Amino acid sequence: MQPTSVSIQRPFRPGRGIAILAVCFLFVSVVVETTYSWRNLGDAYFLVKVAGWILLSWGAMHIRAGHPRGLTFLAAGWGWMAANFWRAIADRLADISAGQTLRLGSVEIIFAGSCFAVCLTGLILTLVKANRN
Repeated sequence: MQPTSVSIQRPFRPGRGIAILAVCFLFVSVVVETTYSWRNLGDAYFLVKVAGWILLSWGAMHIRAGHPRGLTFLAAGWGWMAANFWRAIADRLADISAGQTLRLGSVEIIFAGSCFAVCLTGLILTLVKANRN
C-alpha cells in the first residue's frame, strides 16, 4: 500500500499579502516612531501616526478573519500614513532649508522617505486588489 500525501492548504483570503506587509510595516514603524517620540508621546504628530496604525491594524485583523472589507481599512491606513510621512519629509526639508539641523541627521529623511514609499506601494496594491474583488 502506498502512502497517501496529505496537502494542507490555507484558506484563500483576498489581501493576505497586503495584510502581512501592513503587519511588518506596523512592527517597524511603531517601534522606531515610538522610540523617536518617547519624550513627547502626547504630541499631535505622534497621535496622528497612532490613528494610521489603528486603521492598518483593523484592516489586517479583518483580512485575517476572512472579511474582504479589511481592504477598506488598509487603503485608509496606507493613505493616512503616506500623507503623514509626506508631511514629515516636507517638514524636515523646510528645517534644512532654514539652516537647522535634524536630530538624527540624514537618517530621518531616509527613514521617512522609505516609509512613504512603502505606504504608497501598500495603497496602490490595496486599491488594485479592492478593484479586483
